[in-house]
Amino acid sequence: MSKHHYHIVQKGDTLQSVAKQYNTTAEELRSHHNKYCPLPNLLNLEIEYQKELIVPKHKKEGTIEEVPQEKARKKVSFAPNNNLVYSPVNTHYKYGVMITLENGEEKNELKYETSVKWMQKHGDYHIFEIDRTSKIYINEEETNDIADTLAYETSKVLFPMHLMVDEDGNWEEVAKYNKYPERWKTVKKHLQKQFEGEMVESYFQKIEKILETPEQINFYMLSDFFLRTLFLGYCTHYGKELIAEKHITFPIIENGIEPRFKIQAKANPYLDEYNLINVEMEGVLDDKRSQSDFINGNPFAFETEEEKKEIQPFGDISVQAFLNPNSGIPEAVHLECSIDLEETKKVSVVIANLSETGSINVRNRQTSVFQREVAPKKSFWGGMKEFFKEMNDPDYREEKAKQEIAENLKKYNDRK
Repeated sequence: MSKHHYHIVQKGDTLQSVAKQYNTTAEELRSHHNKYCPLPNLLNLEIEYQKELIVPKHKKEGTIEEVPQEKARKKVSFAPNNNLVYSPVNTHYKYGVMITLENGEEKNELKYETSVKWMQKHGDYHIFEIDRTSKIYINEEETNDIADTLAYETSKVLFPMHLMVDEDGNWEEVAKYNKYPERWKTVKKHLQKQFEGEMVESYFQKIEKILETPEQINFYMLSDFFLRTLFLGYCTHYGKELIAEKHITFPIIENGIEPRFKIQAKANPYLDEYNLINVEMEGVLDDKRSQSDFINGNPFAFETEEEKKEIQPFGDISVQAFLNPNSGIPEAVHLECSIDLEETKKVSVVIANLSETGSINVRNRQTSVFQREVAPKKSFWGGMKEFFKEMNDPDYREEKAKQEIAENLKKYNDRK
């Protein structure tokens, strides 16, 4: 029996109104829909272009109890003081990444695949190797503009990259800087055979400036939305009520000092149906700088308190993270961050493990290897893998379209 309702979106529908109609919450509706929908139909904070929502069934609807009761679900294994354990030793993930950048009416979308491999423990830090494993697609097309191609090719000097991460899963700094200057000699020689002109020399100068010092490299990589989202410190101390309040920064705009957000993070005490830990973060801009300060690129607050009352900056951030219970590594993350300046700037990041995961077996803390059971059901990250395959294979797209037409027709007939 299906565990979903399929709600056809009507004019005037909001996430809150649809959730109320089905006796659920907006948060639960969004989470459930995002786990089962195709990637292009992911919900952000509100209904946008979606024509159909996948809604969880509840007992009120007269069905068998299809939503697992908390008593039947496994409890999250917290360390003392309600800390989530970060134990990424020997993990190796391949992620699909989708980043959407909006600035006023302008909107661009980037998609690529990347690998994240744990390498070693160094003192109190974990060292990961990050490598891009696919070409970058911009607005559904492979990069072919000379400026985009140059930016992509010159950035290859930085990958594979080694990153230091602390014991909460927070980005710390780029490691092994001494590899980059030597690597650049090879990359530059290769590019000089393919490109020439002032634009090429300009890109060479930019990358050489970045490679001058470890500080420059680290500062440059701090603007990587994927890495900042993946290593956001989800395995922290959650307190008695499983809530953590803290400040984080995020590179929503280009500024030497990133905007600061005050967030509240909540850890669900029970694993979900895929045996994953669910963490939600909600936060608002909490920075001394005014809207004018941000527009002018000021690293510090230059306006008086009186002036700030006239123009109050606004920004927010929200995150849904699904963590592996054995390692604390994200299996999937959905982040949204926005700030209202002269125009609203918004960044959306979707990260998903492209492996065939299914349901994860929760191991005993003494066991060194975790196992997975492959399940046939399509999940949020399973849909992500299909999406990347669809993006690269025209025949697959055609076959997928035929299947979707047949499925939609069947659903329509079933409702009649």
